Amino acid sequence: MPSSSAIIKCLLTVWALLAPVAVLHAQPQAYTPAQVERVAKLSELYGHIKFFHPYLGYQRINWDSAFAQAAPRVAQARTDAETVAALNQLLAVLRDGATTARLNAPPAKAAAGTSADSVRVYFAPDSVLVLQTNNYAGAEDFEGMIGKVGKFAAQLPKARTLLLDLRGGQPLTDNQISGFNYGLSYVGLLRKLSTQPLVTAATRLRQHSGFAPEDGSSSGGYWSGFYIRNGETSQPRKDARNRPLVILVNKNAVLTPGLLALASHPHVRLLSAEPLTDTQLVQPMPFQFSSAITVGFRTAELLPGNSSLHPNSLPLLPAGTRAEAAVAYALSQLRTAAPAATSRPPVLDAAEPPLAAYPAATYPALGYRLLAGAKIWSVIHYFHAYKDLMPTSWDAALRTGLGELAAAPDSAQYALAVARFHRHIQDGHGFISSPAIIRYVGQGSVPVEVRFIEGKPVITRIFGAASQAKDLRVGDVITEINGEKVEARIARLSAIQSASNEWTRLSYVRGRLLRTPVGQPVRLTLRGADNRTRTATFTAQPVSQLTPPPDTSAVFRLLPGNIGYADMGRLQTADVPRMFTAFKGTKAVVLDMRNYPNGTAWAIAPYLTDRKNVVGARFFRYAPNEPDVENGDTYHATQKYFFEQLLPPNTGQAVYRGKTVMLIDERTQSQAEHSGLFFEAANGTEFIGSPTAGANGDVTNFAIPGGLRLSFSGHDVRHADGRPLQQVGLQPKILVRPTIQGIRRGQDEVLARALSYLATPKPTVKTSKTVVKAKAR
Repeated sequence: MPSSSAIIKCLLTVWALLAPVAVLHAQPQAYTPAQVERVAKLSELYGHIKFFHPYLGYQRINWDSAFAQAAPRVAQARTDAETVAALNQLLAVLRDGATTARLNAPPAKAAAGTSADSVRVYFAPDSVLVLQTNNYAGAEDFEGMIGKVGKFAAQLPKARTLLLDLRGGQPLTDNQISGFNYGLSYVGLLRKLSTQPLVTAATRLRQHSGFAPEDGSSSGGYWSGFYIRNGETSQPRKDARNRPLVILVNKNAVLTPGLLALASHPHVRLLSAEPLTDTQLVQPMPFQFSSAITVGFRTAELLPGNSSLHPNSLPLLPAGTRAEAAVAYALSQLRTAAPAATSRPPVLDAAEPPLAAYPAATYPALGYRLLAGAKIWSVIHYFHAYKDLMPTSWDAALRTGLGELAAAPDSAQYALAVARFHRHIQDGHGFISSPAIIRYVGQGSVPVEVRFIEGKPVITRIFGAASQAKDLRVGDVITEINGEKVEARIARLSAIQSASNEWTRLSYVRGRLLRTPVGQPVRLTLRGADNRTRTATFTAQPVSQLTPPPDTSAVFRLLPGNIGYADMGRLQTADVPRMFTAFKGTKAVVLDMRNYPNGTAWAIAPYLTDRKNVVGARFFRYAPNEPDVENGDTYHATQKYFFEQLLPPNTGQAVYRGKTVMLIDERTQSQAEHSGLFFEAANGTEFIGSPTAGANGDVTNFAIPGGLRLSFSGHDVRHADGRPLQQVGLQPKILVRPTIQGIRRGQDEVLARALSYLATPKPTVKTSKTVVKAKAR
């Protein structure tokens, strides 16, 4: 037994060997374009398999962890052979022989066929008609196979017993498999071998309807599951007879669904020389990893019913049975009852496995940083409702993002690389939950509100301690923050901020513009109404403590001119009946939606119309049920789920017959915009102000390594007439924006314009009757 010192020395030696590898995987990597391309293709493959390989829908397989281990190996591979080896090491975690990587090297030409290795048709003693494939030599000759199978079919009337010896001595080429199948199909041989219909096994495939959130819930109703594709039924030919039939197979045999269905008939025995799975029956989806490498991956698994067997339940030839004895044994089995199945096919009611947890490190190892890029690309590629509106190529963004993720030296740069990547989705719901980004931006600020007015950051409200500052005034334009030009800070923050459009991106940036670490000074350089520059310095307070004083004005009230006004950011559902009672008989109602509402649209809409079955909005979401890969002449396959959302019905509410307008701007987002769709559909409510955020569609989310969580819109929501809302926003009938001068004067120019519009009487259109006398002829 070795001494403890020897054991320690051995462990130190192992550590010395492994440490460089561990450091390599933790440190940033500068990948070449070729390496980035390999990881990008691997990332695409990751998503195709993650969402469509059936095993990942119910088996506990940590696919994400396997990818994180494999990605650096694929990147570092020096040859195509090494790449294939790394790919197969990843795919091995699936334990699926139908999912493999291979080189696209041209297959070696088969040797000239002989009686020993070519497909043969002959009679054995006792009128046993045999079709023997041997090594399938010549099977790639389609016309030749038609002749061989046709010869077998022509001899059927002379046979008492039939034998299909389909065993092969080596893996088959695609052409051999295709040629043999073509011969069987062209001649219709299987339909001649039984007087009963052939019913092939059903297959089970994965289906998604939107992306179910990985954390919490969503109003989108998104789900994932399986669907079943029925097998095919083939009727027997008129000359079909039930002759005793034995079929011998092994792992190198051509085993078709029809042969498996035939094996369930009483006069047929199908025996295998070795245990099988359904690998030989499923048709892998081809993925072109590179010009030299193809990956085939499973998208379906067999679900046999009463009319078909499953390959893993086939009876086996006794161990050690020689080839020449196998035929005699198989024929003897026809005189006995069929043996019981040796194993069971997959169950139908398997639940989706729980999500695998990622390592806790905020700066993930290299493989997990690459996994973040792969998952972001895959989820957005398959499920982002507005992916077609991205202004840049999502595939190109993947390659840029992977390079930055690999090179990120710490948790902050990793999170920023994620943010820059996710920004490409151009979605106002593209939120990122990241402590590192919060630290980068700062958790402290100043008790003021900032808005972009006339394209400039302007102080629009002062409260708390800032209200005591002598050098700070509403309407001041910010030009520098802690010595940084405001344009540079806006650009820096905009680079990591997803938004549906640029005006809304600025609206998001304004909330971060003054951010600084808590307790640090915030020195603002300002330009006032006198066009002079001055500075004001504050100490950054925690953002959580910077809550403006509450608005104490009435939530809904009457304005001059017999016009009702409602602050939709404070109005509650319980207030709605009282509001419409108060507004009864008013000339018009102003719904101020320059805020975020409290779900009141569903209560308000029935007061605006008594029409039935009014469409309020149209919804689309991606519902993919097959991978989006090039397969023959099929490419960009996808499926969408569509529905129309009806307004809540009027159940006796007194319909308001006055005019309604809704005030909007860049702060009108998501539910606020959806409320606008409802009101527009109900009674033609008109919008006054400036275009809204253009971000609506039942948010969903997913996690990536490093403790980050990303969100996006899962539904494409449109106007009732099909017009788009995303990115363009609600468009005002009357365009009006605040001005810096108006802010300094304390004016609400948008509300004032709405009141002016409502107070202006509609012009009377006079019509005159013109009498035209026909000329006498």
